[in-house]
Amino acid sequence: MSVIDWNSELKKIERQFDGLPPDGSTPEGRERRAIERREKERVAQHTAAIAAWIKLGLVTALAVALNWWPYSRACGTGLYAYLGAESVLVIGGLWAAAATWQARMPKTHALAMAAMLWGVGLLAIETLPRVGYAKADPGRTSWQCAK
Repeated sequence: MSVIDWNSELKKIERQFDGLPPDGSTPEGRERRAIERREKERVAQHTAAIAAWIKLGLVTALAVALNWWPYSRACGTGLYAYLGAESVLVIGGLWAAAATWQARMPKTHALAMAAMLWGVGLLAIETLPRVGYAKADPGRTSWQCAK
């Protein structure tokens, strides 16, 4: 003969009478919570993927735009502004790489890393001749413009 736990049965009836959902300790409640959790995870993954693509798009736009830098970058303020924009490209590439890593997007992560390396390469092209490491162009050896 089975023993009925009237306390738990009355609690279930009271919850039902009050219009509340079933108690979470029941199999139906656990299943409902699991479905809700999976749905939230799916939405969060989708949102993270969209955010990662937006970040990568911004970084790619900057990488492409740096090819058409409209100001002089031979020396002085123009050079410093260009180096700043290249630094923003490297930092943005790291930002996009972190977002794609967290969103588990390997191909997009590779693109973000390529954008970051592009920025590092551009920085090297401008910086290395000025510090004496690679003197390929004798015109690009000073930080300040001649007065």
